[in-house]
Amino acid sequence: MKIRFAAAAALAIIVLCVVVFTMPPSESYQDPDTFWHIEVGSHMLDTGKAPHTAIHTFFGDDTLPYVPHELGFQLVIALLYRAFGWAGTYLLTAVCLLVLSLGLYRMMQVSRKELGLDSRGREAILTLMLLPVIWGIYEIYFTTRPQMISAFLIVWFFVFLREFQMKPAARYMVLLPLISLLIANFHSGVWPVIVVFMGMALLESLFTRKLFTRRIGWRWLTVVLTVIGAGLLNVAGAKGVLFILTVTQDNFNLMINEWKAIQFNSMGNLTATLMLLTFVALLPFSIRKRFFRFEFMLGIFFLGVSNYKYHLFMWLFVLYFAAVVIEDVPVLRRFRLKMNAAPLIAGLVVGLAVNTVYNFQHTPQPNSFKYPVKEMDYILQEFKGPGRPKVMTLYGSSGYVMFRGGNVLSDGRQDPFITDQTKTVFGWTAFEQSMHGFPVYVTDLAKANKPDYIIVTRKNASSSFYSTWVKDYGAPVKVGDFGYVFRVSGPKDASS
Repeated sequence: MKIRFAAAAALAIIVLCVVVFTMPPSESYQDPDTFWHIEVGSHMLDTGKAPHTAIHTFFGDDTLPYVPHELGFQLVIALLYRAFGWAGTYLLTAVCLLVLSLGLYRMMQVSRKELGLDSRGREAILTLMLLPVIWGIYEIYFTTRPQMISAFLIVWFFVFLREFQMKPAARYMVLLPLISLLIANFHSGVWPVIVVFMGMALLESLFTRKLFTRRIGWRWLTVVLTVIGAGLLNVAGAKGVLFILTVTQDNFNLMINEWKAIQFNSMGNLTATLMLLTFVALLPFSIRKRFFRFEFMLGIFFLGVSNYKYHLFMWLFVLYFAAVVIEDVPVLRRFRLKMNAAPLIAGLVVGLAVNTVYNFQHTPQPNSFKYPVKEMDYILQEFKGPGRPKVMTLYGSSGYVMFRGGNVLSDGRQDPFITDQTKTVFGWTAFEQSMHGFPVYVTDLAKANKPDYIIVTRKNASSSFYSTWVKDYGAPVKVGDFGYVFRVSGPKDASS
């Protein structure tokens, strides 16, 4: 009893230390998409309806078609921000991390159960395996975006799907469609992934002939129909769950770094490379001649090497394979320490609670060197209207400008800005102009789009370009941490 208690206490302390000391809350605020997500959610709260056209753009509201594929997340994050400010958004981060951790732990138990392996006495080892994966997911992917929610929903869908495959109980016929409905309304762009997972499980049932039994066959048919039907119950309908087809047209998505292939030979991607090597090293010991594990391995491997965005799936599901490998390590095979998951839950809850309290006391603010914080302070102070100022700046900082009260050429809602309606100079869409226009074509973009202000970064303002802008617009009206503000229309008095 003393050994069990000491081990549980030690485990809780380890989790507490990892969460509190190596997971700083400030990391969750450093994603440019967070700002426009909050603004879109606030717009929905103010109007009481989902937007089907882009808002706060140079082209005017109600003109550019927009697919509201992340509506649930945007409403939740806007409500938290309105209630508690930036500190409030971290509440969602903490809850999502806790639910994801429990899902990953349950997934390891399911993986072992599929192979007839008992998890009793393995709790300590499984928890220690979980910690570095949770740390990596938080550090690399857990910025304030819909993937925080979709990550744990996808993991729990997978857990219930595998449990349904082992024992087709009626409760899974409710849980699986429910999660499908949630994913479709919180982050519908990743919804096709759960359909692929379900297709793999169906192939497994065909391969093992389980699908042909009356008791299992009708339950599978019910699950398939209800999961697909629930997915279509979102405000964007089929366009929502097939959103991936919208953003990948003409390969527009490949202009964004997170959609590009990962350069595994780069030291900047060392963590991703180590995960890939770990994943590959586990495979010979974890498939165990099981058809599903083989096809699932192929699917996760394909996603994991595709691009930065999909590499998250390798982090989410590496533990499914790792959980059984400990049986092939002589020292670990003999190790037994019986305890339950209570220390894990207690450690995570206490650690995240401490982190959250600290976050409310010392709330990080948007980085003024990464986003035009002081520049927008000046613009909002000086601009007299009417309406919102039209501010042209880089794609990565436009979401912040929109959030602060400006209209933008293009932001992270890629789909409205790749339409032909936004084409102006050089025949480029608004998205292409935002990606390719700085710094070379700033003057051309300004003539075509007629902004009130231009914000350029210090990095963009080389001597030749800077001289051209001063000649055309006068000296910068504001110099901030992020860069320079030029006034395109009206007075151009120098300021600092």
